[in-house]
Amino acid sequence: MWPLTRCTSSYLALANSLVALGDADGWVRLLDTSSTCQPTFKDIFLSFEVHANAILDMAFSADDLRLATASGDQTARVIDMPTQTTIAVLARHRASLKQVCFQPGSSNSSVLVTSSRDGSVHIWDLRCKGAGSAGPAFSPTDPLTRAPGQPAWAASVNCIRDAHQPLGATCMPQSRTVPLSVTGVAFPAREDLLVTCCDSDASLKLWDLRYLYSRRHVQVALSRTAPPRSHSHQRPFGLTSLALSGDGSRLFAPCIDSTVYAFATSHLILGHCPHLFDTGRDPQPAARETRGGLGPLYGLRQSRLHINSFSIKCGVRAPRNGHSELLAVGSSDGSAILFPTDEQYLPGWEQIASGEPALPCSPALPTRRRGDDPSFLISQQGTPLVRGHSRELGPLRWTSLGELVTAGDDYQARCWREGGAARDLRVGGEAGGRRWGCGWAATSARHDEEEV
Repeated sequence: MWPLTRCTSSYLALANSLVALGDADGWVRLLDTSSTCQPTFKDIFLSFEVHANAILDMAFSADDLRLATASGDQTARVIDMPTQTTIAVLARHRASLKQVCFQPGSSNSSVLVTSSRDGSVHIWDLRCKGAGSAGPAFSPTDPLTRAPGQPAWAASVNCIRDAHQPLGATCMPQSRTVPLSVTGVAFPAREDLLVTCCDSDASLKLWDLRYLYSRRHVQVALSRTAPPRSHSHQRPFGLTSLALSGDGSRLFAPCIDSTVYAFATSHLILGHCPHLFDTGRDPQPAARETRGGLGPLYGLRQSRLHINSFSIKCGVRAPRNGHSELLAVGSSDGSAILFPTDEQYLPGWEQIASGEPALPCSPALPTRRRGDDPSFLISQQGTPLVRGHSRELGPLRWTSLGELVTAGDDYQARCWREGGAARDLRVGGEAGGRRWGCGWAATSARHDEEEV
């Protein structure tokens, strides 16, 4: 794989071959990742200002006509891409936002979900009018009497407050400086089910957005996965983001202990969502108790994978156009790590798939750490993309053509592609500056010798 040239950037979103890059000043820049289009990736296709603060996450709607941005100014905004104007402001959070995404299957791309450092998750419907609010970057104007062209205030139609606060704890005070931040959200199986993760532990929660029940001031999820056993002997480690596999059977979550954990969505859903089945009766409300689930199936590690902040993201490339499914994870040392998601490549997976107990693993192996469960499957099949970034690489996205776009704290964005140029860069040396500005997939020397 090899990258194209650089561009100042911060966070990424993709629409077909266009990539949107949001920076720390609240600007959005559009670049074209296609190798056959003009202008090329190194030239800005379009730029416009959205926020007066840093953009922390972005997402395009399914029809690519709307762009949602999450910012450090505690608001999210929805942009009409044909006119590059703000059509809605989402302002109900009390801390900087962590993620924004459109609900799959929603009509007219009108339903969104946002998560925040204040520990809450809001569900928004752009078809509903919200009350006027004095946001950090907008004047308090009522949406019914606002001037023509002024953005509307969207309505928060539902909210999960203190989503990962332990049951029985009192409500989190507003003055708390370190809330249980909701770092990732994902929609598994159906658009009315939501999975969340947080920065306090390595467990996932499943929510039914139609029925949210509170018990002792804490809202109750349908189910919750157990954290890895190794965390019971150490301090808890939080998760930084979520990515759903192409078939929806796996959820991948990078953890602060520099491990990517793979969870089975069936462990969250089966037996805990009776309304998933057509029984001919009205759907039942949510359970009054959060049901405990199983922990992660296995973990992914690599010697160059270091996760030191909650800015690290992950993404899955769908298997299409002859490309296999791949998981890409950012890293604090500046190298994106690629993992195959086909579980037949995992060592010891045959025993687990056949129902046999996993083989004991030696703690002396490089993939093992002190306190690891000896029966827990850990794979180190990842491939790092080196010489691309000099500082932490957090945001990344896969294009529809199977190319990877990464953005780092070194103010560079790079587009990585598969091809024969990667081998030439690895073995060709530095003569004539041929490697300048390029990176490649790090492999063993034997791999290049066997390649024809």
